[in-house]
Amino acid sequence: LREAMGTDHSQRLLFLFLLGASSLASANQLYCYKDGSVTIAEEAADAFNWTTEKVETCDNGRVCQETTLMIKAGNKTAVLASRGCVPGELELVTFIQHTTSPGLVALSYTNYCDDYLCNDKDSLYQFWNEGRPSGTLEVEEITTLHCPTCVSLGNCSSAPSLPCPIGTTQCYEGKLEITGGGIESSLEVKGCTAMRGCRLMAGVLVVGPMSVKEICPKKLLTEPRKAQNGATYLPMSVWSLQLLLPLLLQSFVHFF
Repeated sequence: LREAMGTDHSQRLLFLFLLGASSLASANQLYCYKDGSVTIAEEAADAFNWTTEKVETCDNGRVCQETTLMIKAGNKTAVLASRGCVPGELELVTFIQHTTSPGLVALSYTNYCDDYLCNDKDSLYQFWNEGRPSGTLEVEEITTLHCPTCVSLGNCSSAPSLPCPIGTTQCYEGKLEITGGGIESSLEVKGCTAMRGCRLMAGVLVVGPMSVKEICPKKLLTEPRKAQNGATYLPMSVWSLQLLLPLLLQSFVHFF
């Protein structure tokens, strides 16, 4: 009887030990919200409801992340949002204003953390309002430049031509190929800008877990403008003038 009681006591101790070990392992596991979405809305990004009920368990050596990339053109805003577990060690918060001139707006936010469900931001209000440029489309603050303006999944070939804010100098047209973080999407973007070249993302190729590839036509030209007498002229670079100058001098010599 005493031997049976000893065996029963040992089994209870083993059970309690295993239960404690299981509870400890569970307490050490990291849980993160998980999501990957692309939204295009005719409203400001600060109205975007950035919440999810999906949760995943992270493997050892991984942390939680939450990332958004926001592109605004005209009255439409594209919001690419990602949450989940990623490899990492340090806590880090990054906010980038990729495009700061009036017209097009490109902002991104990334947060890495290692606490229970810490990637739980529910609003983009704070950094959207702090980061967007101050250029507006009020009647007294527009230029004579008009550009096709849109942001769309796939393509936006029927984009309306809209007046540009003051401070913009040319039209932008490009595509963003975004993959990673539960997102695989292609955005076409058109609009007014003051930047030169294919630099809507300012050369940034990685935003959190998302890889971004920016593709533009070979030439991004300003729209033809009207001279005071009504004649149309195109902008010409100093390099072009240097090429034409010898030909003009040669013609001038032959003329005399």
